[in-house]
Amino acid sequence: MRILLPTLYDTRGGSTRVLLAAAEALAPVHAVTVRAPLAEADDPAPALFPSRPLTGLWRKLTVLPRLVRLLVRETWALRRLRPDLIHVHDEPSLYVYGLAARALRPRPFVLWHLHADAGTGRTARLRVALADACILISPHVAPPRGLSATLIPNPLALAPLPAPDGDPLGADPLHTMAVVGAVVPRKGQDLAVAALALVRARHPAAHLTLVGPELDPAYAAALRARIAALGLDGAVRFAGARPAATVFSGIALAVCPSRSEAQPLALAEALARGLRIAATDIPAHRAMLEAIGADAATLAAPTPAALADAILSAARTPPPPGLATRTRHRHDPSRFTAALRAHIDALRGPPP
Repeated sequence: MRILLPTLYDTRGGSTRVLLAAAEALAPVHAVTVRAPLAEADDPAPALFPSRPLTGLWRKLTVLPRLVRLLVRETWALRRLRPDLIHVHDEPSLYVYGLAARALRPRPFVLWHLHADAGTGRTARLRVALADACILISPHVAPPRGLSATLIPNPLALAPLPAPDGDPLGADPLHTMAVVGAVVPRKGQDLAVAALALVRARHPAAHLTLVGPELDPAYAAALRARIAALGLDGAVRFAGARPAATVFSGIALAVCPSRSEAQPLALAEALARGLRIAATDIPAHRAMLEAIGADAATLAAPTPAALADAILSAARTPPPPGLATRTRHRHDPSRFTAALRAHIDALRGPPP
């Protein structure tokens, strides 16, 4: 089968990393093409789509002309590549390739790897109309009405890790805390900064590192202003983006303050490394902990005070034995490969 895995993004967020993992999983048994503005692409494409999150109606409207240009360009690309199946991993790609696929005969099957909720109202109906089936990555995400859905947890590209027993660094966890994720409002770095101010009232040496690209400049600027107003300039460091293999380097306590997630890879990677965890009580975090047999009661309400208490509790309490092993098993790349190949094999080609 000829399978196309495209993305319009030139950034390396969670969905892009899973797209590349899917390509690696399918390439030995199918003719796979990655079309993207990425170095790993088999069929490179210029980056026309903005990497900043499309939050707010105005920002979404301003990108419409680019989407039209992309639709024209990618329709010609599909005619050249002639895929049997298009495996999309983000909503803009679903719109562009779902529409472009209708220009081909026979029409390619469109498989939507759902890295966010399916939306509501007209948005949900449009997405369902453009896809033929979907893959869910967490049990807390409801499948879109009208689409067949299969649950396949995302894989972790695990580099050589420290032994998952005790603290990997042997250091005071409050000195080596970090939030890993793109600097955008949804990831809640502002909540972690406010919690740090409360923690430092009891532990003045506590320090927080923010690891991830600054995709929302306005939010990053407001975050820096808030850090200065709280007197935390020397206690918070912006580390920028890091390669996946070293993203948790030097970190003993992972703070996960997200306001919403589909399947939080940063939390899964921290758990798989045996790190201490302080995370907000959102459906995605709760579903992940419950799936690996962890105590979801340790999750914190999304307030600075509750998160500060969770940080102090995590610093006092080592992770339960076996938690890292169970996390690695659930998100093992070989399990992802087997499940994805079986799902692709079960598809019978494009609909009539």
